[in-house]
Amino acid sequence: MRRIWAILCGLLATGCHTLTPSGSDRGCVSRNVSERFNASVGCAPEYDRLIVPPGLALGQPLCEDHAVLLALWNNPAFQELLVDLQLTRSDLIQAELLPNPEVVYFFPMTNKPFKYLVDFPLETLWLRPIRIKNAKLENARAVERLTQAALDLIRDTRQAYADVLLARDRVAVAERGLKVRGRIAELAENRLKAGDASVQEAATGKIDSLLAKQDATRIHFEIALAEERLKNLTGLAGVKEKLVLEEAELPKDAPMDADSLAAEAVRGRPDALAADIAATAARERLRLAKISWVRFLGILDATSGRSIGNEFGPAFRVTVPIFNWNQGGIARAEAELEQLERRRLSVHNQIVLDVKLATVRYDQAKSEIDVLRNSVRPEVEAAIIRAEKSKLAGNAAVLLELEATRQLLDTLNREAQLKADLRRAWADLERSVGRKLNASFAPKVVQP
Repeated sequence: MRRIWAILCGLLATGCHTLTPSGSDRGCVSRNVSERFNASVGCAPEYDRLIVPPGLALGQPLCEDHAVLLALWNNPAFQELLVDLQLTRSDLIQAELLPNPEVVYFFPMTNKPFKYLVDFPLETLWLRPIRIKNAKLENARAVERLTQAALDLIRDTRQAYADVLLARDRVAVAERGLKVRGRIAELAENRLKAGDASVQEAATGKIDSLLAKQDATRIHFEIALAEERLKNLTGLAGVKEKLVLEEAELPKDAPMDADSLAAEAVRGRPDALAADIAATAARERLRLAKISWVRFLGILDATSGRSIGNEFGPAFRVTVPIFNWNQGGIARAEAELEQLERRRLSVHNQIVLDVKLATVRYDQAKSEIDVLRNSVRPEVEAAIIRAEKSKLAGNAAVLLELEATRQLLDTLNREAQLKADLRRAWADLERSVGRKLNASFAPKVVQP
């Protein structure tokens, strides 16, 4: 019996070891995001607690960088995705484990000696490194996939921030237009009473003033809609206080070549890296499928004998591959490998499309806002000045001033829209490339 326990303890010592956390965790995702956008993912928040970045207090103006940090630290959907890392790490821990040995003992009976044996699947020692490698690849793939999800969240948050600023700019323009058109309607009414204007001119001014009031009423609700979208992304959905946002700078000019940016993104964007890792993992699964049918059981058998109380005899049991070579598993692994290789090409193609479309959108918005600021707006402002001078001279018609004012307000609305388009296009371009493109835009790294 002492020999039995010695064998059991030896096999148990072989299969048992102290488990330490294996694989990559959310800290790896945080480092990846910090290297690309200088913003950390942070620690896992509690279910009912909001994590606020240092330096940000409730009611304090919210800048774009703080909005991004709030989203990375508190967005429920993103936090749910991060749990995938724990799943892949648990798969890696499981792949590192050895199976337990099994013991069979036959009690002695009359004219029947006792017998016991210990068996252990020796093929696991051979297959274990392959399983561990595959689990590590899946864990690394999850890190890159979640890094890409963080970049998507950063893009969405910045665009939602731009939408709130746009809504507030439009409200400011609408309130200004309401005052100007109300003054024009009042002027037209006074001129009608003085006999210097027709009823049609006065009615035109009044109708335009009422339409401006209706537009201002509608636009005020756009702020609430845009703020709710931003709150949802940043995890502030339960906060009832009104958001106070700082004005975000417009992106500064930077030399950009769409082809070089696309080539860089294909090499280094997280979803491209995840696709490459997925294909590599599929090749490892195919390798495992080709040999996983092997079963090689090492056996130590002992029975009562004539020389001593029990006599040992080694033995083995092995699968004979006559009928089943795991043909179905191999075929499936080959199909998965082909699918992931083609998906990798699809991802690369999508990345090139993302970068080039984002570059065109940014160039379009930048060109439009330059034309509007350098050509359209100065001309409209000059027309307003001429109309006011004519009015002071008593030679201007109300409709002429009304038209000039409408053009100015349309110009201001268009400028606000183009500023938002420029911010949105820049955020999408940086997400498409996978990093900050302008060093002056990089916020400070803030750790939770």
